[in-house]
Formats: sequence, C-alpha cells, structure tokens
Amino acid sequence: MDFITALIACKNMAQKSIQANFEKILEKAINEKFTGSLVFLGPNGGIVRVVLIDGKIKHIDSTWGYGKSELEKIKVWGQGTCLIKTLTDKDKETFSKMSDIEYEIKETKKEEKQTTKKTIILEKPKTTKLLPYRIIDGGINTLEEILYDIQIGELSGFLKIKPSNSILTFYKGRILSGWSNFPPSQRIKNYYLIKEIINEQNQILMYNFENETAYSILTLFINKVLISGVDANVINLEEIIEDAKINLFSGIIWLNGNIRILIDFNMGEIKQILKIDEIIRYIEFPTSLDLKFAKIYKFAKLPEGELYKMGVKVPTKEEIEKFISKWNKLNNEIVNKIGKKVAQKTFEKYVKNSEFSGLFEVKEGFLKPISLDKNPYLLFEGFIEISSLILDDLRTFIGGNWLEEKLKKFYMEEKEIIEILGIEEVLKLDWKI
Repeated sequence: MDFITALIACKNMAQKSIQANFEKILEKAINEKFTGSLVFLGPNGGIVRVVLIDGKIKHIDSTWGYGKSELEKIKVWGQGTCLIKTLTDKDKETFSKMSDIEYEIKETKKEEKQTTKKTIILEKPKTTKLLPYRIIDGGINTLEEILYDIQIGELSGFLKIKPSNSILTFYKGRILSGWSNFPPSQRIKNYYLIKEIINEQNQILMYNFENETAYSILTLFINKVLISGVDANVINLEEIIEDAKINLFSGIIWLNGNIRILIDFNMGEIKQILKIDEIIRYIEFPTSLDLKFAKIYKFAKLPEGELYKMGVKVPTKEEIEKFISKWNKLNNEIVNKIGKKVAQKTFEKYVKNSEFSGLFEVKEGFLKPISLDKNPYLLFEGFIEISSLILDDLRTFIGGNWLEEKLKKFYMEEKEIIEILGIEEVLKLDWKI
C-alpha cells in the first residue's frame, strides 16, 4: 500500500500501517497537508511519534524524549513500519493551538550521516529518560488502538493505569500478565485490567522498550525468586553484586524503597541500571540514599523463549469464532450431562453478574457472544472469565472426575487453536486443566 492510499484509508479507520522510507513518509504528510499522527517503529522496539495538523508539525515525542531532535532517529532508522493514525476532535483542538515545529529535509554528507548514526546507536548515556511513548484517556477505542499497536509493532513493555497504578505487561506483540504495581505486588487477572483500560475516567501510560530492556523490566514480574525483600541494612549490596559477577548471574537485583532501582545482569556483567518511576531513567550505581529503607530482591531471568510462550496473542475475529465453535462441542456435552434447564440457569447467573454481561448471552444452555464484531481481545478475556466461573461451579455440582476428563480431552483435541492463540498457560490456570 502506498502512502496516499493509506491516508485515504485512514479517513474511515482509526489507523493504518505502511512500509516505506521514514523521511519520505513525513515529507509526503507535510506536502499533502495531512492531519493525524505518524508513529515510526524503530528496528529495536523504540518509536518516534509526529503529530501534524494540516501538514504542520505540532508535536514530536519518542521513547527517549521530546522535541525536534528526536527526528534524527528516523533518519538513522531509514525505513520500516509507520502507523498512520487519525486524531480525535479533542486532540485536533489541543494540537491546533500549539506552535509549528519547523522541519526541512536536508542533504547530508555521507561522513556526517555516519557520525550521526554512530552517536545514536552507541550505549545510551546515563541521563537518558525512557518516557511513556503514549499517554491516553481510557475507553473502548483506547483498548483497540493499544492492542493494534502492540500486535502490529510486536512491541514489548507495559501499560500503567492511573490512578490505580495497575500494570499490564506485553512482550514481542503478545499480552502477558497483570499486576497491582511494581514488586512486591499481586497478580491481577487481565480481565480486570481490561475493565480499567476501557474506563474513560482512567489514564493509560504506555511504555514501549527495546526488547532487551523490556526483557529485563518484565523479569520483575515473571521470574524465579532468589532473594525476597531482605532489608538493605541486613545484607550487603556490594557482596550480592560481587557474588553475581563471580557466578555469572543473569537476572535482576531490585531495590524497593524510597526510590526503586533495577540492576540488570547478564552473565555476571551489569548491563544497565534503571530508576523506575513515572519516568524511567538510566542512572549510575545506587547511592547510600537510594538504599535507605530499601528491601532487596534478586530475580533470575526465565529463558526468553519461555517468556514469549507465556504471552497471549491478540486474537482475530476468525480465531475467536473458531475457538468458541470448539467450546460449543464441550458445552453440548455439559448440557447433556446436567440438563438444559440447569445449564441455562447456571450459565445465566454468571453472565448477568459479569462486567461483560453486555457481550454474552445464554441460549438453551449455550454460552455465546452476542456479536463477534466487538473487540476480539475483550471478547476473549470476558469469555475466559465467565467460562472459568461456570466450570468452577460445575465441578462441585457434577462431582467426580467427569469434568476434568472432558477438559483434558478438549485441551488435547483442540491443541492447534489453543497454540495459535497462545493460551496454553491461561487454560491451565483459569480452567484448572
């Protein structure tokens, strides 16, 4: 799809993507007086976002900072995927009031380009800030746009939902797990976080990182715990670090106190030290002030492939439809076992009491979506939540091992669609298979 075609398509869609030279895309947008947002996806997970009103650049931000200088990154990246998004009327009004940012594509000497490239791709300076690349009000459209961004860009990072501070993690385009905050924290079902994201009173901070940095941060949540919350005045941090170096440790030392600090190790070497707050910063070695009142945690990293397998694919409408058609066979066996009236009454109880009651209905004992045109991930999370509650109830009602045997049979026979969706771990956890 060329740029002009993509722009035309955007008039009827929230966003579209295009593969092309980044500078050419921006130049076209300026010349054709485009109004909207261009999100340039970097080769290693970062992004640069440019907002235009009638071809005038009004705002520039990126994973690393704000302002015109961030455009240097798209010159270095050259070409790749660009998300082309429309703006809401509210956004148009807000950005229209901002001053224009001058931009001119200049011919640069080959030597200068090489110098720029070398400067940018070197190890990040310790003052670099990792800012949320997107801050947006909650709503059903917000959910759809965020999920699209994560999937199409194969993004890695997390969402932080304000004011609760709940966190939803994602890795290489797949949704991982939800948490009450940074550790120590409680795991939260993704179902509840989806409710928070679609709540228009909430604000969503979206953090997208290079895969290596994301892998380190996500180890805070998904890991093997080696040391759990020991006071910094009880054990010596320097000794822990020295031990990590000697034993070629790969993982995270997490300092949780007045200031939250992550020390990332790979084979005994410190790769990066991050101060975790609303703005994540690269810092030097922690000071005694950082350690005041801190508790120390040590987490070993899971294999990268194992972390990826834990993620759930953002499903398509067709994949949801296929999964539910497979469920209907199991549902039919349940109806035959307990009777249509009992099944209808049991299923209705959980649908009516669910936050997703407007998405599902029960007909003759069968749990079905009212419409498959709703957001597929929203349908998926709602379906898993409601079906899990129903299955828990039926275990007590039916008794014995009948239901467990049927669920194991379902899991084995429908392995193909289960693996496509990446829900092996979800079904084991929520359906207790």
